[in-house]
Amino acid sequence: MVHTEFRVILAVLATFASVVGIAIVIHGMLFDESDVTLSGAAAIAASVVASAVLLNLWPRDHS
Repeated sequence: MVHTEFRVILAVLATFASVVGIAIVIHGMLFDESDVTLSGAAAIAASVVASAVLLNLWPRDHS
C-alpha cells in the first residue's frame, strides 16, 4: 500500500514536470532556440512515460 501511494506522488511530480516541459518548449519556440525546444520536448516525453509507468498496476500490487 505504501509503495502505491509513493508511486502516485511520483506520478504527480512527473505530471508537473510535463507542464514545465511545455513551458520550456514554448520559450524555445518564441526565442527561436532549437536546443531549448528539443530539451523541453524530451522532458515532456520522459515525464509522460514516467507517469504512465508509475500509474500502471504491477504484479505485486493488491487491490
